[in-house]
Amino acid sequence: MKKIIVGIPNCMQCKTLASACPDVERVEVEPSDILNFARAVGIKSMPFVVVVGEPHELQKELSVSVIN
Repeated sequence: MKKIIVGIPNCMQCKTLASACPDVERVEVEPSDILNFARAVGIKSMPFVVVVGEPHELQKELSVSVIN
């Protein structure tokens, strides 16, 4: 399983999260490149985190997140 911090250039909140989680992969995207995706899924602020993995890994991750 992999977690990725998705941020935009020159965003202080994005840099702060990346600094707090140095072992997590980080990517920066131009706002124009992510705008349609963000609108489609209701993202209204940056950064956000993407979790990628096999279905059983994701199910376990989501179950833990819901409980907490």
